[in-house]
Amino acid sequence: MNYVYEYLKKQGYNINTEYYNKINSWIDIWKGEAPWLKVQTIDGDNYPMYSLNIAKRSCEDLASMLTSENYDIKATKNDELLQQTIKDTNFLEQLPENIEKIGYTGTIGTVVRIKNAKVIGKGENAKLVRSQDTKTKVINLLANQIIPLKTENNNFIDVAFISEQTQDINKKKVRLICLETHILKEKGYQISNVFFEKDTGNIIKLDNVLETYNTLSYQPLFSIGKLSKLNPIENNMGLGISIFGEAIDQLQILDLTYNNFGMDFKLGQKILLINQKLTKVEKYEDVDKDGNIVVKERVIYPQEIQKRLFTPIGDEMMQDGTQKPYVYEYNPDLRVGDNADGVQHSLDYYSFKIGYGTKYYSFSTSNGVTATEYIGNRQDLIANGNKNRKKIKKYLTGICKALLLSEKILGNSSVDETQIIEIPDVDNFLEDDGTVLERAQSEVAAGLMSIYTYLTKHKGMTEQEAKQEIELINNENMPITEVREE
Repeated sequence: MNYVYEYLKKQGYNINTEYYNKINSWIDIWKGEAPWLKVQTIDGDNYPMYSLNIAKRSCEDLASMLTSENYDIKATKNDELLQQTIKDTNFLEQLPENIEKIGYTGTIGTVVRIKNAKVIGKGENAKLVRSQDTKTKVINLLANQIIPLKTENNNFIDVAFISEQTQDINKKKVRLICLETHILKEKGYQISNVFFEKDTGNIIKLDNVLETYNTLSYQPLFSIGKLSKLNPIENNMGLGISIFGEAIDQLQILDLTYNNFGMDFKLGQKILLINQKLTKVEKYEDVDKDGNIVVKERVIYPQEIQKRLFTPIGDEMMQDGTQKPYVYEYNPDLRVGDNADGVQHSLDYYSFKIGYGTKYYSFSTSNGVTATEYIGNRQDLIANGNKNRKKIKKYLTGICKALLLSEKILGNSSVDETQIIEIPDVDNFLEDDGTVLERAQSEVAAGLMSIYTYLTKHKGMTEQEAKQEIELINNENMPITEVREE
């Protein structure tokens, strides 16, 4: 990959690649390949630790949270066209996976590409025209495939994207690295494609790809997704931080406590201690890794020795001052409660650090919590969830505008890629129905909400049903007048 950075350096861009080491380490952690899990014994044997791999689980949960409510997208001018492109590109169905990628790499880039279009003209005057096989696709790229070239106020202006593909060249399958740059020029974005042979770094020209073309629009054909948190790591180039990027210590502690929990069970089996007088040492030949014959020893235990080899002894107790029998049992205690508490505390610290609140994960389901405690512990989750959902809305808006621009590039002059994309907020996001209903009832009792609003919004009644219900309530609450006969 160094040849890509060298190429960009010749174009006037000096890329600091140090931050990508952070991103790659987060990817390893997400995969369950954290460096602290790779332990070796004093003999050099691999000794993997037990792990909950909570890093991946928390990214999955982030995706579940932020897609628990649908994103109702609407364009103010070309909505019918937008809905069709959303359906054709299928990008909304990819959203949970993309949010998980944001979770563990900190950033995702989605690029809109036009495939199999006819090219009219050359160079900067080249235009794309729709053919029968023309398709618009969305390509999703991880943070380590995104190279920011120019940013303003944490917004990406000029960007390079790196992707890998295989092409048939001279009847051979060749692995290529594609460097796609989006540079904002005076008349709009200029998009260029350069292909490198992966193994050699040699630049290869492809006949079926337009090397450079101008979109004639200030709207980019890409959208960048990040979490709603500032990145405190230096030299981040505007890229985001993983959801667990500031909680690495908590992940290590959690794996240590969980490993201790598992090891107690693994090593907690009954042990039969036996005096060496009841065993026999046998020598045998083996071949080492260099092919040399070596002599090794192994212990033969009583069940492997013929009975005639046993020698009767007069005293059943060892004559070593310990007063223990030659064979005795050791039954270690299983510290289930202590270990479970340690894991739960570690989970609490971790979930707090990543913004989910202190009680998001429960290692034990036996202890219940009151409704007040549950609501209180969810405040961090709800606040951060709402901020992150707004970031996702911005990311989706960028994709929608890029899709509309692709239609305009292909000749649909009626399209306005700058039009407003509406994605309404969701009321009571991440709050359970019981909490929302309880709050609404309190507001009605305090006179802060009408009974009509409560019935239509929270009980799902139609206007007519609500009016009839209010009439019944009023009739039931009318005072009873006593009638006397004269």
